[in-house]
Amino acid sequence: MAKEIPVPEELKILLPELNKATIVVGAKAYEMFPLVEGQLERIIAEIGAIMEKINSPDGVCSKCGKVIKNARPLKVFNCPDDGAPMLTVAASPIEALMQSSKIPEWVSMITSLPPEEIKANLTLNQIKHFAGVFWKQNFTDDGLPAESAENFQNLLRKFGPEKPAEEKKAETPPAEKVEASPAQE
Repeated sequence: MAKEIPVPEELKILLPELNKATIVVGAKAYEMFPLVEGQLERIIAEIGAIMEKINSPDGVCSKCGKVIKNARPLKVFNCPDDGAPMLTVAASPIEALMQSSKIPEWVSMITSLPPEEIKANLTLNQIKHFAGVFWKQNFTDDGLPAESAENFQNLLRKFGPEKPAEEKKAETPPAEKVEASPAQE
């Protein structure tokens, strides 16, 4: 069981009110604080769906519109039906973000403004500013005590692969080539 104590001086940097930033919607400014776990969890799931669109490996035929799943990894560059070049279905990051219509929902969650008001007033530069503040507050180590940042990185390494793939590959001795004897052929 944990006992509640006053926040030690060296950890006050973790208090949300010390990490607030200002965002602008239309002609008004709002204080934005780091998101709490439930909000961040929801937004991360939605960002994951947007990232799938940005990194889509699928292709679409430039002539007939046929979609080929995993065209890039399968090295399918021409439509199997008509030979026309395949185009990527991957969206640019800003295009995928804008098409998702999630930004007004996220800004609404943070400011409590109705999404319709946000849609009517939020400019592209304000979206970019919001995204930058959102990133800094929720995904960087800015404001995290150095020891905590180091310990967190160690934890991530513990859950990740033991060594980078390149190091493992270098340690693995090359397979010996076995010559087939005339009896085995």
